[in-house]
Amino acid sequence: MSKSSRARTRAVRQRMSESGASYARAAREVGDPRQQFVPNRTDLVRAHIRALLSGQAQDTQQRDAEIQALEAEGHRIVDGGQTGLDSWEILDWRTGEQLAHGDDGLEGYDATADRLDPDDTWIHIDQLESEPGPRPVTAGIPDSLSEALDDWISMRSTTDEEIAEFIGWSVDRVRDHR
Repeated sequence: MSKSSRARTRAVRQRMSESGASYARAAREVGDPRQQFVPNRTDLVRAHIRALLSGQAQDTQQRDAEIQALEAEGHRIVDGGQTGLDSWEILDWRTGEQLAHGDDGLEGYDATADRLDPDDTWIHIDQLESEPGPRPVTAGIPDSLSEALDDWISMRSTTDEEIAEFIGWSVDRVRDHR
């Protein structure tokens, strides 16, 4: 009896003990390793994109938790900055409300920020440096293709509908993960 046959017999017996199935049924459930499904390359790409999206969702959850902790400490998360040669704006990151704007350059921006935030509780969203999780690895997907796929799903020009259609998810699920 070959090693693969012995391994299959052990797997069938294990399945029998776990499920109480007959030998024949357990053998069908375990299957023949020589006939195991090998995904095609398109399926590998789809699986990798799903893994990338799941990683993005985890990174977003981590950043959101960090923001919530800062807000619980009394900080306000702001966005904005220079919008033209001398123009600028300060926005509340959570609501998008414009807190201030001007056209008096960096000096005016700094003076306004100091006046509106005398206790130095504002934190610009760009200052939050959450470490992204590791990029997923899918057997059969080269690193360079993984990077290209990550870029593709991160591009604003790539629609949720386009990704959903390709990977077989709903548009809402893709939107929730991006």
